[in-house]
Amino acid sequence: MIRLANVIETFEADFVAQYSNRLSSAHYRALAAMKQCRTQASPMMQVKCTGCEHQKLVLLAAVSLRA
Repeated sequence: MIRLANVIETFEADFVAQYSNRLSSAHYRALAAMKQCRTQASPMMQVKCTGCEHQKLVLLAAVSLRA
């Protein structure tokens, strides 16, 4: 599983360099929040069954073991 935080860390500098004139403080706050997603700072992840739409929160470690 590719984590959103990894994608942001990889491309953030280039993204900001290209679009800095269009980014608001809200965009920067959103990027910072997404970088914290699915890290030790936020160890829970919401998962949803595609068959029945049931949703629940699971520990990230439990999801990582299956990936």
